[in-house]
Amino acid sequence: MVIALVYFVISMTGTLTFARSMDRQLESPRLRAAWDGRTAEARCTSVRTEEAQDADGVPTTVSRVTLEFSTADGRTVSVEEDRSRLAPKEGDFVTVYYAEDAPEEATARTPSFGLRHARAVITAFGSLCAVVGAVVLGGVL
Repeated sequence: MVIALVYFVISMTGTLTFARSMDRQLESPRLRAAWDGRTAEARCTSVRTEEAQDADGVPTTVSRVTLEFSTADGRTVSVEEDRSRLAPKEGDFVTVYYAEDAPEEATARTPSFGLRHARAVITAFGSLCAVVGAVVLGGVL
């Protein structure tokens, strides 16, 4: 029974560490802050395409879109969106999401369940695996 308890504690620690790490890598805190903030209509002021390589060294094309919008208090902010799945042309308008205290971190990415709840989903799945593993170990030993 002690081995099952130790397994459970180690599994939960690993799960929580992994969930926190994935949350940061997916930029979920920044995106959640933007999605919970305000929206504005932004105009695409430029589109720039760059050749790059992915992690495996395969050539890929990266598009960087510069968006300009006015905040609720009247400030004009310009942001570069490189993770956008949008393909606006220069002069097009898109909706951006921004936190009032950090409009320079605005995003044109639309809210998604996966990114919004990544930490909770990973933690829930890991916890379920830890409980099942501990119960099986407890029953076997």
